[in-house]
Amino acid sequence: MLKNWTVTTQAVRMSSDGVMIRERYLLNEKHVNHKYTEGLISIFGCAATSNRIALAGENFRLNQQLYNRQGGRPLSSYAMEYCLTLPKGYRPTPQQWQSIIKDCCIALAKLCKLNKIEFAQYKQQIRAVLHQQEQTGIKGSGDHVHLVIGKVVGKRVLKELQQKKATKLIKQSFNLSTLKHVGIDYNSYVPTEIEKGRRLSTWQYQHQKATEVLEIEKLIKKMQLQCDKWLIAQNEQNERQKTRQENRLLKTYEDLKSLNLSVQQKEKINKIQNKIK
Repeated sequence: MLKNWTVTTQAVRMSSDGVMIRERYLLNEKHVNHKYTEGLISIFGCAATSNRIALAGENFRLNQQLYNRQGGRPLSSYAMEYCLTLPKGYRPTPQQWQSIIKDCCIALAKLCKLNKIEFAQYKQQIRAVLHQQEQTGIKGSGDHVHLVIGKVVGKRVLKELQQKKATKLIKQSFNLSTLKHVGIDYNSYVPTEIEKGRRLSTWQYQHQKATEVLEIEKLIKKMQLQCDKWLIAQNEQNERQKTRQENRLLKTYEDLKSLNLSVQQKEKINKIQNKIK
């Protein structure tokens, strides 16, 4: 089971050159990375948007060099890029993706605490391109959107956009928006074994699965020990210890619920639960 839909984050490096390189990449049908791409669709902005992002960054850098007497490294990244990806089998319409991206951008704007003037510029520096992918086979990713947002607004750099809290926020917004606009919930998605992920070799995948099984078995053993302590507390009529173990049992059970359990593992858990009913 997934913890979130997939969101990856990276700063767009190399100042204005980097911004324009990303613009060319996003709509380049012949790029080697787009071998399994069926459609490239702009859903927010255009090439002029990327130009605005680059110009805002260059203006800030020029002013930084002219008026910053304290020195410091010149700004080299003018934008952040977020890639929002759904697994194969899900294909929201471009309009649905537009609604999802709008929600994510508003959430990030609130995080940055923009005033009205800053927000007006922020909206003009949002570039988003949908990549519709082949839905069959094991190679290539699912449908995804590349979202590029300018970091320079007015006289400040939106440093919040590159912090961990921004990644966490956009993941939460992506989860909520896909449910709201498309009706799909990451909680109900269980990856099939064929979807190993293009970056995992067979031995890496097998190692990952073995690690997951080991983690589940450790949690079941932990739950059994907590159950034994609960039974002792009940026999001794130790209400304080009994309550403590009940809380620990509930927490362990919640941890197990989020994992992909086998039939045998579910039976073990049911036996433990039956002991304390």
